[in-house]
Amino acid sequence: MRNLNAMAIFVEVVRAGSFSSAAKKLGMPLSTVSRKVSDLESHLGVKLLERTTRSLRLTEVGAPYANQCERALQEFEEAERLIAERQTDVTGVLRISTPPNLADILFTTIIETFQASYPKAAVRVFVTERNIDFVQDGVDLAFRVGQLSDSSLVARKIATYRHLLVASPDYLQSHDAIHEPSDLLQHGLIAFGAWGHHEQTWTLLKVSRTKSIRFSPKLSVNDYSAIERVAIRHQGVAEIPSIICAAGLRHNALVEVLPDWQFRPVDLQAVHTGTKNMSKMIRLFLDASIAHLGEQVRAESGANQ
Repeated sequence: MRNLNAMAIFVEVVRAGSFSSAAKKLGMPLSTVSRKVSDLESHLGVKLLERTTRSLRLTEVGAPYANQCERALQEFEEAERLIAERQTDVTGVLRISTPPNLADILFTTIIETFQASYPKAAVRVFVTERNIDFVQDGVDLAFRVGQLSDSSLVARKIATYRHLLVASPDYLQSHDAIHEPSDLLQHGLIAFGAWGHHEQTWTLLKVSRTKSIRFSPKLSVNDYSAIERVAIRHQGVAEIPSIICAAGLRHNALVEVLPDWQFRPVDLQAVHTGTKNMSKMIRLFLDASIAHLGEQVRAESGANQ
């Protein structure tokens, strides 16, 4: 660590392409810049730069060393930034929007962790299926599933997961076996659906094959938590996001049906109006969400993908 300053000066010389340009940018005497790099070379026992009156180039060992120094300095700066942010009070109200079903499963833990780090931050959660208006609804950050339709907004993908077909072990033992998607039509099917939609279509993929089944559900609910509860009570085969039914699968309350046939993957995205006027609180919550949600989604859906 005693050579950190010399490393930083060396990297700046490489970036600038000359000792004089680096000295000017650093606000240091040219002689100091040259001496620091020479001291670094002496300490390492290797020549890092080939110097001539008109050019400067990295030696064979100097090139990979410069790349390593660049990464090390970036990590050091990031560590300092994180400490500085934690030492600065984060106050005010953060307003986020989430889809139904995901608020309690994914975001409760994130909010608790965030407020433990920043106790002066208040969080308001707006749970809705509709596309919100950031200005009219007063939302800072929205979490959405699927593609972004408004090109004026910025979306950052947090994780990718898929929906699963599941049923209780008791249900599967007491009903006809399911080998192909078409066999599902002989079963009670439980689907997520909006009010007034009487028919549903499930499209499943297996390698290069695609099959779709159109059906009238035994039960249609616009609440995946309710669908999961009904499936656990042996009422039929249900389509549920892996991040919602993961616990049921782990505890053998549910079993995946037709695991070789899969729904298309779904993206969970954080949506905002842009980074130009993004407040520190929004950015910190976004970073926390990406770290925690990405890890949780991977852990809960990875075993089923």
